[in-house]
Amino acid sequence: MNKPKILVVGSMNMDLLIYDVPRIPKMGESVFCSSYAYATGGKGSNQAFAASKQGAEVVMVGRVGADDNGRILAKEIEKAGVRTDCLSYDKEAQTGLAIMNVDKEGKYFSCVALGANENLSPQDVEAALEKEKFDMVVMQLEMPLEVVYRTYEMAAERNIPVFLDAGPAMSIPLERLKGIFVISPNEAETEALTGISVENEEKAILAAKKLYKEAEPQYVLLKMGSRGAMLYDGKEAKMIPCFHVDAVDSTAAGDTFGAAFAVQYCKGAKMEEAIRFGHAAAGICVSKKGGQPSIPTEEETTEFLKQQN
Repeated sequence: MNKPKILVVGSMNMDLLIYDVPRIPKMGESVFCSSYAYATGGKGSNQAFAASKQGAEVVMVGRVGADDNGRILAKEIEKAGVRTDCLSYDKEAQTGLAIMNVDKEGKYFSCVALGANENLSPQDVEAALEKEKFDMVVMQLEMPLEVVYRTYEMAAERNIPVFLDAGPAMSIPLERLKGIFVISPNEAETEALTGISVENEEKAILAAKKLYKEAEPQYVLLKMGSRGAMLYDGKEAKMIPCFHVDAVDSTAAGDTFGAAFAVQYCKGAKMEEAIRFGHAAAGICVSKKGGQPSIPTEEETTEFLKQQN
């Protein structure tokens, strides 16, 4: 498949990135940081941006406020090639805003005001699915949980595989997601979903098995930071190592990984090949500052892979 068509459902936020955060402050305390920047983001928006840069035709279903930030977000993903004809402008809510606090190692924690994202509805998704056919649906949890469930159910009715990036970290019932194509949490998200800290490979396997039992997906794909990713199909668990780079900012890396994986899989790559491509795209992403500005193209990712051989 030359150019797969992917529907991305989820959040759109303006990001305020604060760099070189020395530590998480106590309540009432201030810590001093080096610099800040604004960047377009939100997990859904990042996924759409990345999937388009990685070579897919992408339709974004999301909600922004009828404000300057909403217009900026729409314009930026359009520049990346994302279709926004299914994007809604909410007159009753502000565009979502995320404060991304990034430490010297490129790791971050965030505070998110969901704003218009909280008003995303299953009807918004249904309207997109009724208009045309898609090769895959990509989504996350940064939106109302009922939208997550109904998106999967409506996609399943149409035999469309669904990739769920299970972030941000939260504990949710998984029964209504049974049969999903891929569920892919990172380390913190895995612990929130399973109660198991994936501090070693043995515990990661236990967590993957628990997720598999509860959601019955085709695959569990655990994102394990610098250790790589663990793929579990109900029979075998396998670690696929990532590429070691000098990390500057991990914002959008997980979203980029999932989007690159989804595009490559839709293009016919085998699971491990698609995961390796996702690792490469995420590796490029973490080596630069910012969310969407750091997301690479498919060509850049291919060139990166050539240099690793």
